[in-house]
Amino acid sequence: MEYLFPVILALIGIGMNTRFSPAARKVYLLVILSYMVILMGIRYRVGMDTIGYMKTFKESLPLDKIFTVKVFTQRHEPGYLLLCSICKLFSKEFWPVQLIMNLITCCGIFIFLYRNCRNVFMGIFLFLILQWLYFSTEIMRESAAIAIFLVNYRNMAEKRWVRYYLFSLLSISFHYSAILIWFLPLARFLKPNIFFFIFCIGILGITPLVEQFNKLLALGIISEKISIYVKEVDNVNMNWRISEMIKTGFPAILTFILYKYSHLKSRFQPFILLQIIFCCGAFAIPVIFQRFTNYTTLFVIAALANYLFLQYVNPILRITVIGIICLSQSIYYVSLYPAWYPYVSINNPITVQERENLYRKIWK
Repeated sequence: MEYLFPVILALIGIGMNTRFSPAARKVYLLVILSYMVILMGIRYRVGMDTIGYMKTFKESLPLDKIFTVKVFTQRHEPGYLLLCSICKLFSKEFWPVQLIMNLITCCGIFIFLYRNCRNVFMGIFLFLILQWLYFSTEIMRESAAIAIFLVNYRNMAEKRWVRYYLFSLLSISFHYSAILIWFLPLARFLKPNIFFFIFCIGILGITPLVEQFNKLLALGIISEKISIYVKEVDNVNMNWRISEMIKTGFPAILTFILYKYSHLKSRFQPFILLQIIFCCGAFAIPVIFQRFTNYTTLFVIAALANYLFLQYVNPILRITVIGIICLSQSIYYVSLYPAWYPYVSINNPITVQERENLYRKIWK
């Protein structure tokens, strides 16, 4: 029920959006935001990565010693390490870090959706279905970097390049994968032409040829940092590839088809096309490309939310699309539900054995 409550609030908001005054809409958004931040901020050992973060937090340095070591050689990025050190000033518990990281993530995403969605509550609903638990419990550092980038997106859209690239350093301080955002402005050159489709098919076609390359990456021969994200290359089999394509690629492909069918063009089309390329890349070389889709998925969410609230979209089509999107995530939730359910808070910090067993299996 804890996870369903913000979904219900978002659904109510979808129906009430046009009736809200601007002030009432912001207050209602703040209620949803506060609930999501607090719920995930006070969780206890919910999420596989969260358990790992709790272990490494014990080893984080106090603030007066953080600059005495080689920060850039540490496993985690300096922005996150600094936050951990600050939190250690007033608490030995990990939950303040969770709370602040979720505040950064949710605020950035809500600001982006508020700026770019016709009905912001539809955007929030789709985010809750597609990414909320993953962003909040599994990739805390990267999701904070993504949220900062989403706020920074306005500088990209308005071509204020100095501001954009300076602000991007804040994203990178939380996760080095955010270096990707330096190259995202190039997405504007992507077009849905024959070359795009040939390129995507080509990436998928080379999958059998790069298996050995995947193994080399996962074994850490090229980069130990990359190998952290895929512990066993055997886990990244064809079933994983197909399920990942359904989970991440299908919403982007469906959004592209809907706009094409309606003879419309979303201003986020370049990022939708880039999401499709990243998904094809994840199918062929998952060790590298799996993470890239995290940076473009919110653009897909905003574009889909906007399409669903075009005046001439049939309500039956709207409900059907939402149903299909929810169904596309079912395999993912079935496979990882022990990581998130049951919810446990710091107020009653019990250990869920099934979750601990899953953690040991994934991170062994």
